[in-house]
Amino acid sequence: MKIGIDIDGVILDFERTMNTYAELYDLLILNKSGAINNKFSYLDRYDWSKDEKNNFINNYLVYATINVTPFIPLAKNMLEFFELEGYEYEFITARGSLLKNTKDAIITLFNNNGIDINKIRFMVKDKVKSCIDNNIDIMIDDNPNICDNLRNNKIKTLYFRDKNKEKLIEDEYLKEVSNVGEVIRYIVNLNGLKNKKNVYEKVLKK
Repeated sequence: MKIGIDIDGVILDFERTMNTYAELYDLLILNKSGAINNKFSYLDRYDWSKDEKNNFINNYLVYATINVTPFIPLAKNMLEFFELEGYEYEFITARGSLLKNTKDAIITLFNNNGIDINKIRFMVKDKVKSCIDNNIDIMIDDNPNICDNLRNNKIKTLYFRDKNKEKLIEDEYLKEVSNVGEVIRYIVNLNGLKNKKNVYEKVLKK
């Protein structure tokens, strides 16, 4: 089985970090009155001009990636679980599309944390096509629009949903999860557990 993994919102808690920065930028820098809608992207949630969006991107995206954003709890343990159980995986991300330096920031961060950068597919604009072209069996993503599109194309999808994100109807192709424990449970329920002792000792008992 081959697993596709989004980076922001699944491996890195980047969406939560940028939502916080966006709220403070809107309040303290722009002196505006807050979000005007509940769209997924923090860049589309406020009444910002193109220049205001660009200033936000240039000032915070790279800095926050390297210096502020934590990993999703036990995300690196999840990667170790995949490796111990013999699953192929790769990261499928739009990183680098909005700002090239955000790609370099991920490379730096992953290198510093022992995560294989050769498994990353950057600047992916069409995740359905990427999953089909690269024989992905299950995709893990936190964007509801992408997850719905994957499901509609009959690609099994784990929707890594934060409580404030849009609720989607679950079916045979889409399952909601909220932490990496639920991801691992889904995989184990699907395929069983081959190396229980090693998984316990190397993934959980740390």
